[in-house]
Amino acid sequence: MEFINAAVIYGETRVFDVSIQERNETNTGFVPFDLSDCAVYFRILGSATANAKPLVEKLINQTTDEETIGQITDPVNGQFSFAVSADDTVKVGRGSHPIQFDIVDIDTLEHRFFLGEGGVKGEFNKIHVVQV
Repeated sequence: MEFINAAVIYGETRVFDVSIQERNETNTGFVPFDLSDCAVYFRILGSATANAKPLVEKLINQTTDEETIGQITDPVNGQFSFAVSADDTVKVGRGSHPIQFDIVDIDTLEHRFFLGEGGVKGEFNKIHVVQV
């Protein structure tokens, strides 16, 4: 997955679409990551550190409201959306904020896969709250 670097206008709601892929069994390409028995735990963090306090937390599944929380829209093909609501932008304030996606078991909420750690270059998924 490439890193997400997205923007939302302060005081407005925006929904973002994400597709997750993983390496195939022969390590020659990519296939969709099946989210059929998963949920996505989405967080907007206060800073880009391992112990950062979450400013916004949402659990996304196949039945959550797409416009306010997000939704797993095509589980077999690894597709989901996440929403940053107008209220969320007020909670986090203007500026750039790291975001995390933790793929968890739908029944137990046990961790399965994590999206959002710093990569080789220390990159993080980010959301930018801007004033227009």
